[in-house]
Amino acid sequence: MKKFAQKLHNRRRALLVVALMNILYAFSYFQRIAVPGTIFNELQSELALPSTAVALLGGLYLYVYGGMQIFSGMFVDRFGSVRIILSGGVLLAIGSILFPMSHSLAMLYITRVIIGLGASLMFLSLIKEIDSKFSGKNFSALLSSTLFAGYLGGLLGTRPFESAVGAFGWRSSLLAVGITCGIFVILSAVLMWHSRNGNHIKSAASVLLALKQVTRNWSCYPGVYTGTVMFGNYFIMQAIIGKKFLQDCAGFSSASAASLTFLMMLVSMSASIFAGILPRWIENRRKPILIASSIATVIAPVLALLVISGGRMWVLPCYIMFGISTAGSPIFSTVMKELNEPNFAASSIGVSNCIGYVSIAVLTTAIGRALDLFSSQAVRTSAIIQYPPAAYRVIFIGFTILAISALISCLFVRETYGRNIYLEKAESR
Repeated sequence: MKKFAQKLHNRRRALLVVALMNILYAFSYFQRIAVPGTIFNELQSELALPSTAVALLGGLYLYVYGGMQIFSGMFVDRFGSVRIILSGGVLLAIGSILFPMSHSLAMLYITRVIIGLGASLMFLSLIKEIDSKFSGKNFSALLSSTLFAGYLGGLLGTRPFESAVGAFGWRSSLLAVGITCGIFVILSAVLMWHSRNGNHIKSAASVLLALKQVTRNWSCYPGVYTGTVMFGNYFIMQAIIGKKFLQDCAGFSSASAASLTFLMMLVSMSASIFAGILPRWIENRRKPILIASSIATVIAPVLALLVISGGRMWVLPCYIMFGISTAGSPIFSTVMKELNEPNFAASSIGVSNCIGYVSIAVLTTAIGRALDLFSSQAVRTSAIIQYPPAAYRVIFIGFTILAISALISCLFVRETYGRNIYLEKAESR
């Protein structure tokens, strides 16, 4: 009985730690979505910036976030999840407070880098904590809850943040978020610090071995490519151009456009939770969910092209389909874990995230450049630039081509049925 009570106590403590980590992850996701997506026009108007410079505020976050993923996985495997996520929380809070207090473009870029550094340590810390404290059969469901928490933070960065900006301005609103983040970091440190020694600490040599093993595992790459395109198309709509696209091409007001991006993320949250639970009902199969998500990734930009052609009736289906396209996100991470050495869960997903986010950062920069190429045809009102439909048509044709290639790649993703394929291959040798 005493042993059972201790086990129950340890499980509750583990759930508390994961819950606190999820809150910090939600703050990082808010920063990912709110800037520049929700305040694209405000930033462009106040600082008189071209689209490339505004998009770079999102791109810098992604370059740092993606570039750090390999190192984040190594740090988490080396020092444990609690130490690393608290370190990331401190950086995130500092950057979140300094960003709205910055008045030069250089300082805005520097503080976005700090925010990206802090955010880059969040997700893999959660992966490590879930993987080490809970059974493998619950991994995809718990990962879905983590993604739900992140998306909830992002959700607050859409319509609610847009309302706050309208009432208090973007600087005051972001400063309030940064201060709140700092308070939660302090609270989390107090409540989680007792768990800092609960993770197995690996030597640097074993971490480098993990990196070598993951990068040489070619069975991972079809999933990495498909996941990158799937999430990349959605992310750029949600965090970079989705709101502005509706304002420029469909005549939506700022509030209405923000409401639709809010809906897109709400659908994405629901799809991710459902996808995390669904494998239990279909014999732990992963591939049907991945293929369905890839098909939605193809349909969404095609619907956007119909919107550009004057079909406002396609706006709602388009944004719903972009939301559904992310259903495979928890499954891609789960498959990466199941294709690699179990002890290197964080490192394996870190490599995947590094490739994915750096690629998305490059695509984000290209999107800003594509808009600027059509600046001579744009309509300027009070320093706000309204880009022509032709600019967005080029972007969504590119999205469609990438999505079709990702669907083809998805067909080559290996089905794991919830088993660790790496271990099975090792045992068969």
